[in-house]
Amino acid sequence: MREEERNIRIEYWVKNRRKWYNTYFFVGIGINVLLYLTKPYGFDPSGSMVWGSFFGLAIPLSSMFLFTYIHKKMIGL
Repeated sequence: MREEERNIRIEYWVKNRRKWYNTYFFVGIGINVLLYLTKPYGFDPSGSMVWGSFFGLAIPLSSMFLFTYIHKKMIGL
C-alpha cells in the first residue's frame, strides 16, 4: 500500500471514529439485551449487584474496543 493511500485511510478513520465507537458500543448493548432475554435459560448475572454491573459495563466496552480493533485491521491501519 502506498503512503498516500494509507494517509487517506487514516484521515477517514480520524473523521469517523466516534461514529464507529458509538455503533460498536450499541452493538454491545444489543448483546446485553439478548443475554437478558435468555435469562430463564440459565444466564442470570442480576442476582448479584457486582456481577450484574460488571457484565453490564464490560460487554459493551469490550465489544466497542474489539470491533474497533477488527475494523482498523480491515481497513489496513
